[in-house]
Amino acid sequence: MQSTTTAPVAIVRCADYELSAVETAVRRTIDLLGGMSTFVQPGQRVLLKVNLLRPAAPESACTTHPAVVAAVAKLVAEVGGRALIADSSGGPYQAGLLRTYYRKCGYTWAAEVSGAELNEDVSSVQVAHPEGIVLRRLDVITPLTQADVVINLPKLKTHNLTGLSLAVKNLFGVIPGMVKTGYHGKLQPQERFFEGLLDIYTYVRPALNLMDAVVGMEGNGPSGGDPRPVGALLASTDGLALDVVCADLVGYDPLAVYTTATAVKHGLTSGRLEDVPLLGDELAPLRVPDYRKGMAASVDPGLLPKGLRGAVRVQEEEGGQHRGLVHRALYDWLGKQFVVVPSAGPNCTGCGVCARHCPVEAITIVNKHAYMDLDKCIRCYCCHELCPQLAVELKMPWLGRLLTRK
Repeated sequence: MQSTTTAPVAIVRCADYELSAVETAVRRTIDLLGGMSTFVQPGQRVLLKVNLLRPAAPESACTTHPAVVAAVAKLVAEVGGRALIADSSGGPYQAGLLRTYYRKCGYTWAAEVSGAELNEDVSSVQVAHPEGIVLRRLDVITPLTQADVVINLPKLKTHNLTGLSLAVKNLFGVIPGMVKTGYHGKLQPQERFFEGLLDIYTYVRPALNLMDAVVGMEGNGPSGGDPRPVGALLASTDGLALDVVCADLVGYDPLAVYTTATAVKHGLTSGRLEDVPLLGDELAPLRVPDYRKGMAASVDPGLLPKGLRGAVRVQEEEGGQHRGLVHRALYDWLGKQFVVVPSAGPNCTGCGVCARHCPVEAITIVNKHAYMDLDKCIRCYCCHELCPQLAVELKMPWLGRLLTRK
């Protein structure tokens, strides 16, 4: 395992999604790393792992923009490779739904203009990953195992569970359909889930990661946030290095991205921007320091407002007994005031998508409205992520909102 991140990250300005401008910027970004022929040889089958979260228009900034996908696919074809656009969304993994997603997200167009193929194989297989931290066997979509090369094409978005959805998080999409909800359920507490995401990344090992940060998503991502122009494309052979730079780009401490922080604990990266060689355009002029974060919050007492830290601090007493300045019940109650919880808002139609996909069966539909059992809820936010009506709201209890001003 490496102790520092040494792979370079290429940064190129790209102001909008006009196809010729994107093609120019994508080519320059990849050329800074040696050109597409460095990663793809003639005749190779290349899986373009996009972010296909839900059927959303490209301008929503919910999915990898089709112009970026088309530009990468064209470069793959230019060096003799065969590009396959593929991903598995969070819902059912079915060919008919995939076609709908492809059409609405603009990937049908991307395939037409670039000559790429759209994956419709919805089978999956189990693979061994002996080096995994918590996942020694993985369920993955079959096309992943048939590809010679994987190019990871994430979208820069906030994420209410991981902080940001970047290169490492994007690869969760190789887990087929509703199997993802099972992974959320079994990988608890949350640090185990972050370790599982790292296991998926170290299994896939993309040859190239190219981040669509022309327009990102801020606020309550990864599906319910708002588009935010950033104006950049970034690429690296090291997804963790790319995540460090992208976090800094939008004003995050890289260690505030939980996949990166967990990777540091396991010696996969230093998590430090100064350890990453930067190529291309300067990072500083592109930074977006006021990028709006999501609503997720930590219950670590060290991160609470100063006035409450003493009240919830747990001290180690003689004999190894942990005693707080308040009873454990009060500590638990205070902690819960800083945890964002989901609830179905007025736009809920009672369609049942959230209930069917909840990994711990914490949601019921009554009178065409969803109700969340917060005693069962594990705060994976799948309901918020997958709601087709964007009706699931994430709210912090009143005390947390008062003290954090959220």
